[in-house]
This record gives sequence, C-alpha cells and structure tokens, in this order.
Amino acid sequence: MTKNFIAKFYDLKKYFGKFAIVGISGIVVNQGLLTIFVESGMTIGIASVIAIEVSILTNFFLNNFWTWNQRGKAGFLKRFVKYHLVTAVSGGINWIVLKVLTSFGLHYFAANLIGIGIGTGINFLLNNFWTFKIKFDESEEL
Repeated sequence: MTKNFIAKFYDLKKYFGKFAIVGISGIVVNQGLLTIFVESGMTIGIASVIAIEVSILTNFFLNNFWTWNQRGKAGFLKRFVKYHLVTAVSGGINWIVLKVLTSFGLHYFAANLIGIGIGTGINFLLNNFWTFKIKFDESEEL
C-alpha cells in the first residue's frame, strides 16, 4: 500500500513538472500576445480572450503529446474537448481576475500573471484526473 502510494505520488510530481514546463510556455504565449495586442490598440478584454485561447491551444498540443503522452487515451477529439472545457474554466478565472485587478489600477501584465496562477492548480488536477486519466483495473486501488 505504501509503495503504491509513493509510486503514484512520484508519478503526480512527474506529471506536474511537465505540466509546469508546458504552462510556462503558455504564459510566454499568453503574455506575449496580450502585450502585442494591447500595445497595438486592442482593448484588454478582447486581447486577453484571444491570448488565452491561443495559449490553451498550444498547451493542449504540448500536454497531449508530451506531458501525458504515455497514458491510455480516449480519442483525440474527446481529449481536445475535455481539455478545452477545463482550461475554459481556468481561462475564465484568469480573465475575471485580470479585469477586476486592472479596474483597481494594477498593470495588466501583473494582473494577468495573478489570474494564471489562480487557475493553475485546478487546471492540472482536472486534466490529470479527467482529461488524461489513467485507466485502472477494477481490482486496483486508487
């Protein structure tokens, strides 16, 4: 039992490490596009929605083909839809936090990073245990 728990905890750390690396690339995409769009005159709200969506797409492909690539998986389209649902929630949280914090005068760059941070934990857990879940035998303990 203890060895099984330790092995599963190690796997969780391994997946989170890869997820975090992918997440950093998503932050670069998100922040880069947000800055480009806002500095070119687009409103923060619209710029943020586009930047979030593009980072969701790039993160899905990286997570699908690297982070959780060895897991038994449902069809590609099913994983894509599940991932998008999960990240739409965290992206929505990101957007709300961005709008609220900028309305209080916080710079959009910092507000966006705070929004990203808030959604990260939920995003990882839902994707690890739902989108890219491991198929266990019925006799195996979770």
